[in-house]
Amino acid sequence: MCLCLIFCSGLAGLVYQVLWMKQLGLLFGNTSHAAAATLAAFFAGLAVGSWFWGKRVGKSGNALRAYAWLETGIAVTALLYFIILECFYVMYPLVYQRVDSAALLLLIKFSLAIILIFPPAFCMGGTIPAIGQYLIRRPETFGGSAALLYGINTLGAAAGAFLAGFYLPLWFGFRLTCLGAMTLTGLVAAAAFLLSRQPLPPMQADTTVSKTDKKNQKTQEEKAPLPVPPGTRGASLRRGGWWFWGLFSLPSGRWAITLVCFLSGFGVLALEVLWIRMFSQVLENSVYTFAAILVIVLLCLAVGALISSVLARLKVPAMPLLALLILVGAISVAATPFVFMGLTDSLRILVSTGSWTDYVALIFKNGFLTVGPPALLLGTVFPFLMKAEEKHLIGPGMSLGRLAAINTAGAILGSLLCGFVFLELLGMWGSMQLIAAIYIVAALILPTGWGIGSIITKVGSGFFLILLFSTLSPARLPITSTDPLRQQEKILEVWEGSDCTVAVARDMYGLAIKINSHYGLGSTGSYMQAKFQADIPLMIRPETASVFFLGMGTGITAGSALDPQFENITRVVACELVPEVVTAAEKYMTDVNGFDFTGGLFTDDRAAIIVEDGRHYLMGGGESFDMINSDLFVPFRSGAGSLYTREHFTQSKKRLNPGGLFVQWLPLYQLTENEFSIIARTMLDVFDQVSLWRNNFQPGEEVVALIGHADSAPLPPCDIDSRADKQLTIQGKDHRDLQHLRLPFNPQTVLFFYCGNLTAARELFTAYPVNTDDKPLIEYMAPRTYRNEGQKKYPWFVGPRIIDLVTEIQTLCPPEHDPLLVNRTAANRRLPLAGAAFHQARLWEVTGDEQKCRAAWDQFVDAWVD
Repeated sequence: MCLCLIFCSGLAGLVYQVLWMKQLGLLFGNTSHAAAATLAAFFAGLAVGSWFWGKRVGKSGNALRAYAWLETGIAVTALLYFIILECFYVMYPLVYQRVDSAALLLLIKFSLAIILIFPPAFCMGGTIPAIGQYLIRRPETFGGSAALLYGINTLGAAAGAFLAGFYLPLWFGFRLTCLGAMTLTGLVAAAAFLLSRQPLPPMQADTTVSKTDKKNQKTQEEKAPLPVPPGTRGASLRRGGWWFWGLFSLPSGRWAITLVCFLSGFGVLALEVLWIRMFSQVLENSVYTFAAILVIVLLCLAVGALISSVLARLKVPAMPLLALLILVGAISVAATPFVFMGLTDSLRILVSTGSWTDYVALIFKNGFLTVGPPALLLGTVFPFLMKAEEKHLIGPGMSLGRLAAINTAGAILGSLLCGFVFLELLGMWGSMQLIAAIYIVAALILPTGWGIGSIITKVGSGFFLILLFSTLSPARLPITSTDPLRQQEKILEVWEGSDCTVAVARDMYGLAIKINSHYGLGSTGSYMQAKFQADIPLMIRPETASVFFLGMGTGITAGSALDPQFENITRVVACELVPEVVTAAEKYMTDVNGFDFTGGLFTDDRAAIIVEDGRHYLMGGGESFDMINSDLFVPFRSGAGSLYTREHFTQSKKRLNPGGLFVQWLPLYQLTENEFSIIARTMLDVFDQVSLWRNNFQPGEEVVALIGHADSAPLPPCDIDSRADKQLTIQGKDHRDLQHLRLPFNPQTVLFFYCGNLTAARELFTAYPVNTDDKPLIEYMAPRTYRNEGQKKYPWFVGPRIIDLVTEIQTLCPPEHDPLLVNRTAANRRLPLAGAAFHQARLWEVTGDEQKCRAAWDQFVDAWVD
C-alpha cells in the first residue's frame, strides 16, 4: 500500500512540475533564462524540503502521519499557487516596465518563482524521507529499501510525465489537470492518515536506533578523525552541518558519498539538457518530443533504481561496485555521440512515413537506443549510494533527506552550468565529453581499497580517460547538418547557444538562417515573400507610424517597414527570442554582395531590436503600436501554440493604438482546416473585426494573414488612380502569361490580396473551439494532425481548400457589400474578386486544366479592369 502511495506521489509531483513550468513560462516568457529560474526555484524547494524534513521525521512519533501532512501541504500550497499567480499577472507588468537591468529582472523572476513554487516543492522534498522513515525498519536493509522507494517514486514520475505531456492538457486543460493532481494528492494524504491510525508492525521498533546504539555510534564518530573547524562543536556536525566538512574526511568515507551524491544530480541533469539538445537537431520539436525524452530518462532512472535495489542486497563491498557503475556509465556517456550519429545518419532529421503514433514510436525507439544505456547505468548510482550510507546511518529519514538535498543541489548546478556555460563554451559534444570525464575521474578517486576488482576499475578509468580525449573524442563530429532537399547547401557558420543551435547556410538560392539543423527562419531566396509580410499590412494602413514585429528571423520583413515609400514610419521594434539569430542576421544579411537585405534594420535610428519573448514583451511592456506584425510560426513546434491563444490576442489588442492592426501570418502548407479554423475562431472571439489576406498566389505554398482590427472602422479611402497601370499589365496577355504579370502594387491595388471579411462570415467558424492558455489545442493537436493528415493526398489547407473557403466568405459577404470596404470605389471593391479568380487560374495552371484556367483568367480580367 505504501509503495502505491509513493508511486501516486511521484505521478502527481511530475504533473505539478510540468504545469508549473508551462504556466510560469507564459508569465515570465519562454526564454531559457526564465525557464532556468523557474526550474532552479522548484529544485531549491525540493532540496531544502529534503534537508529540513529529513532531520525531523525521525523525531516524529508517527512518520506516516507526517507523510500524510506533507501531502496535504502539497495540495493546499498548489491551490494557493493559482491564487497568487493571478495576482502576479497584475503586478508583473508594472515590475517589468520599471526594471532596465536584465540581470535584476532575472533575479526578480527567480524570486517570484520562489514565492510561487517553493512552498509545494518544500513539502514534496519531505515525502521520501518521511515514507522511508516509516518503511525502513532495519539499518541493514536501508540500501535496498531506499533504492526501491526511489525506483517506485521515479516510475510514478515517468507516468506523470507521459500523461501530462501527451494527454491531460488536451483532454482537460491545465487547470482541471492541476485540480486532478491535487485530488490525487489529497487521496494519497487521506490514505496515509488512515494507515497511520493502525498499530505499528511488530518490527517497527527496529526502525529507530536505540539510545545505546545511537550513543555508541556517536562515540565512534567522535573517535573518527573528522576535521572539526575552529569554533564548531562536533555535535553540530553530527546533527547535519557535518556534510559541509565531511567532504574532506577520508577515513569515514563520507566525502565519497557526498561527492558522488552531488555528482549524480549534477551529471544527470546536465546530460538531460544535452540529450534534449541532441534530439532537437533531428526531430520536429513539438511538445511531444520533449515529453518523450523526459519519459525515457525517467523510466531509465526508475529501472536503474530498481536494479540498485537488487544490487544493494548482494554481499559485496559498496564502494568498489559503485566505482564500477560510475565507470561503465561514463563509458556509455562517452559513446553516446557516436551512437546518436549512427542512428541519425549524421544528424539527418528522423523521418516516419506513418501516423502520429508511428512517429512517436520512432522517437521512443531512437531515444531508448541513445539515451537509454547511459540513463539506466547512471540511474543506478544515486540509489546505490544508500548501500554505502548504511554504515553511517543514524535514521532512515535523516539520511534520505540529506542525500536528496545534496543530489538536488547538484541537479540545480548541473542544469544551469550546462545550459548557460558549457554549451556556449564547449558546444554540445564538448559538454558531453566533459561530463563523461568528470564521471571517470570520480570512479578513479573513490576510496575503493586495493582489491583486484578495485585495481582493474582504476586502471580502466585511467585508460578510458585517455581514450576520451583521443580516439573517443567527439570533437570531429558535426554539430549541425545540411538539408538534402536544398541543392548544394553549405554551412557557413554555427553558433551553439543556451536556447538552440543556429546556423547560416548557403545554397543555390541564397543565404538562409536555420535553427537546429532543419528549421529555417527565412532566406534571401524568399526575399519577396518576406518583404510582402510587411508591405501588405502597411499598404492596408498607410498612416501607420509605429510597428512591432513579433519575430525577426532574417530581418527582411522588419527592415521592409523602413522603406522610404512608407514615409509615416517613425518607429520599428523587432523582437527576437534567440540572441544568436540576431548575431547571424547582422553578420550575414546586411551585406550580400553590397546589398542590405535587412533594409537598414541594424543601422536606422528608427529601428530597435529586442532579444526577448515577443508575447512576454507585449504583456509586460507598456508601449503601444499602430501595428503588431506576427511572423510565420510552425504551429506544431513547442511553444508556438501560445502565440495563437485568446489571451495573447487579447493582450496584443490592448497594445494597439486606435485604428491599429494586429497581423497574424499563417503558413497554410503546415496547417489543416481544423487548426486554421480554431485560430480564426479564436481571433473572432477577441477582435471586433477580422479580415483575411493573401501573401501569394502559389498553389500549395499559400501564406495568409488573419488581421484583427482594433475597432470596426472601415479601411480608409484611397484616391490613387491605377486604371492605366492595371490595363497596361494585362494588355496583349492571356492565361499562359499568369506567372509573368507585373501587377501594380499600392494602397489601392492591395485589395487584390484581400480574401474577405471573416467577421461577416463568422458562422463558418462557430463550431470550432477557442484556443486558450488553459487548453492549448493548437500546441497539442497540430503535431498529431500534421502526422495523421500527412497520410492523405491533400492534407493541408492549400490550393482548392483555401480557394473554396474564400468563395464561401465572398458569397456570405460580397465585396460590394463588405462594411470594411465602404470607403472604396465600386471598381476598387471588385479587386478581391479579381484576386480570387487569379488564384483559381494559377491552381488550374499548376494542375494542367487549361480550359478551367482560361475561364478563370477571363473572370480575373473582367474584375481587374474598370
